[in-house]
Amino acid sequence: MYLSKEELQKMEQADLKEADPDALVDISGIEIDMKKPVPARVEDYVRKVGNPFLVRVGEYVVKVGYSEHAGTLNDRMKQYTRKVAEIKY
Repeated sequence: MYLSKEELQKMEQADLKEADPDALVDISGIEIDMKKPVPARVEDYVRKVGNPFLVRVGEYVVKVGYSEHAGTLNDRMKQYTRKVAEIKY
């Protein structure tokens, strides 16, 4: 399976607000063979979900994005929590 740069960009630009939750794949039940090499796992995941940037987790629609900024997910969660605390309190 090969996706062009244009196809991936189009998938990435999918609008979360216009997404039909029933049409999205629920990734809760997806299993990936971790014994396969990374490229094969990525291909398997994309084949199963269709659009890797817009999926469903249970009843929630999730849009995945990536940032060019350095920092871990843990760093970002701390930053987010601080920001929410400033807004609420």
